[in-house]
Amino acid sequence: MTAAAASLDPRLNAVRADLADRRLAGKVAAPRYIAGEEARITVGRAAVRRAPENSAALDTYYHYGEPVLVFAHEGGWLWCQSLDDGYVGYIRDRQTAPPARTTHFVATLGSYLYAEPDLRGRVLDVLPRHAAVAVAESGLLTRGTEYARLDSGGFLPLACLAAEAPRSEDIVAAARLYLGCPYLWGGRSFLGLDCSGLVQTAFRDIGVTVLRDTDMQQATIGAAVTAADEAALRRSDLVYMPGHVLIYTGSGNVVHADGGSMTVREEPLSQFMRRTGRAFPDFTIRRPSHPREERHSRA
Repeated sequence: MTAAAASLDPRLNAVRADLADRRLAGKVAAPRYIAGEEARITVGRAAVRRAPENSAALDTYYHYGEPVLVFAHEGGWLWCQSLDDGYVGYIRDRQTAPPARTTHFVATLGSYLYAEPDLRGRVLDVLPRHAAVAVAESGLLTRGTEYARLDSGGFLPLACLAAEAPRSEDIVAAARLYLGCPYLWGGRSFLGLDCSGLVQTAFRDIGVTVLRDTDMQQATIGAAVTAADEAALRRSDLVYMPGHVLIYTGSGNVVHADGGSMTVREEPLSQFMRRTGRAFPDFTIRRPSHPREERHSRA
């Protein structure tokens, strides 16, 4: 790999020793450049790994309906990049299909996908909030519950779907939807979230895409704020430290996906600091700049 290629973040740039994304031509030298094949994820969660092997580190998950570019098919693996947040990695094959026009979104925290239009039937998968689906048929009624058949197969309860992506008032309200959900490294759904996954998911609920990992977010979300103590914090401020992020909810509290208790929890910031031995100078504060966040940050 050339020095230029090595300087690019491999989490956000599809470049490796033998090939690179065609969009990187002129930025890095590669033996060949690939345009990438457009596809979408057709499983509830696709584990994204750092290398094409089951034992490789898991970095994140792609979700049902997420658009991706596929750069390589090899040995039962696909090398992909998300067109939502740009994350690059390897997923197992047979987890994608050609793009399709989105008709609905999962609007609840999640929904089971059934083999038949019957909630007593066999469960095929679980689709998380915001999953973008293409409904091929609706109006399928079983014991008073209406179902929609997806173009990729399986049936979702129509009550879990909406024509528009779900929204929350601000990232605090969005994060609180996940209180009590389990902590999961790489997770970003109600089935499990890590700290930056909770932040990314909360922003998605206000229609804003942010990057995946804490270091990426700390460098790009909103503006840095100088805060000597908790009194300077506003609702929706992001409180970063190496490897962790919390969302300030106001009144001295924070919400975060906590690897200590293995759950998404809300607690006093002072309690978190005592428990972890942190002091305020350890934190970096980022204030979101999205207009909706600015409005609610003053609440």
